Amino acid sequence: MNLTQLNAFIHVANTGSMSQSAKDLGLSQPTLSRHIAQLEQLLGQALIDRYRRPMTLTPAGEFFYLHAQKSVSELNELIALTQNFGKSSNTLTIGFVASILYGLLPEIISKLKSTLPSLEIKLIEVSSNDQIHALKSGEIDVGFGRFLLQDDFVRQIFLRHEPLAVALPIQHKLANNDSISLRELIDETLILYHRKPMILGSGEHSDPLLHLFYERNLTPLHTNKARDIQIALGLVSAGEGVTLVPKSLTTVRTEQIQYLPLSPDNITSPIYLNTLTDTTNPNLKALLQATYAVYHDRQIEYAPADNIDKL
Repeated sequence: MNLTQLNAFIHVANTGSMSQSAKDLGLSQPTLSRHIAQLEQLLGQALIDRYRRPMTLTPAGEFFYLHAQKSVSELNELIALTQNFGKSSNTLTIGFVASILYGLLPEIISKLKSTLPSLEIKLIEVSSNDQIHALKSGEIDVGFGRFLLQDDFVRQIFLRHEPLAVALPIQHKLANNDSISLRELIDETLILYHRKPMILGSGEHSDPLLHLFYERNLTPLHTNKARDIQIALGLVSAGEGVTLVPKSLTTVRTEQIQYLPLSPDNITSPIYLNTLTDTTNPNLKALLQATYAVYHDRQIEYAPADNIDKL
């Protein structure tokens, strides 16, 4: 049994199509079928019912898929991590969530370039949750995100709390207020924009915006879902509802949107720097130093800077 066979089976189980999986994996269909047949022969069980369209797994295939997919995924990640272990170059690829780009990231990059003028910097938008895979696969070297991640291979450095603001249509009845509370928003249509499907509650799958209400025993009566924060602000400007955004986005669409501070003012969105636990890229320390330097210049409160010594 080998990893090629296992990857082939898991891909077919996910797509339900030999032809699609063959195309995605860069294999011919006979080669892919041979990998699956060899795996079935080794296990002594039929794993796929080939007579149904789309293909379905047999009961034995369901059992094997359920228990194998996590282990194979972890093994693939371990292989990628090992292949990239110890590699350092004059290139730094930074993943970021969109709201970070509207904040101080451009200024941080400028500061970093002034320190390391020969460093080639690449920027890729990657959601907070997807940064785990992007780090392990080598797609990015470091990420700026907003979610607390749980993974033994990933180190998170908490940077700071950024205040949240309410985005209202410019003609909204509350737009002239000095501030606004979450309780005043429960009758409004709240526009959510985090990519993964989330629910109201306190668990790991709870939507970050809804969770703010949940913590205060509040429940918005109406919600709408946007693909990302840009679309959410577009809907707000069109009068389709309200949303909550980090303060760094309060310069977007100001001719159509009124931004108000939240009251009380301790409602914030965290910012984390995400790296691999065993990273050896020497440019990460310079990036963190540049980040703290910008915070200091802007007189922004941030977490202790002793994290630099840990990189």
